[in-house]
Amino acid sequence: MFNFGDVLDLPLIWGGLIALAVFIYVLLDGFDLGCGILFPFAGSDKNRSRMMNSIAPFWDGNETWLVLGGGGLFAAFPVAYG
Repeated sequence: MFNFGDVLDLPLIWGGLIALAVFIYVLLDGFDLGCGILFPFAGSDKNRSRMMNSIAPFWDGNETWLVLGGGGLFAAFPVAYG
């Protein structure tokens, strides 16, 4: 009979959850980072204002995934923080 204890252990599960949180952060924050890269080339102040207003509602929500990944790293692997 198949035993999950032989395949899945707690560090592997935590590593997968942390990797998933960081991946979701990178995926969702790509729009914010793209606007930041294009910001110097926007030209007029009107275009820059449009760019900032388009990302304003989602600005802080995306960073939640990064905080979740860092908090998960601290909770699962405290030895990594010395």
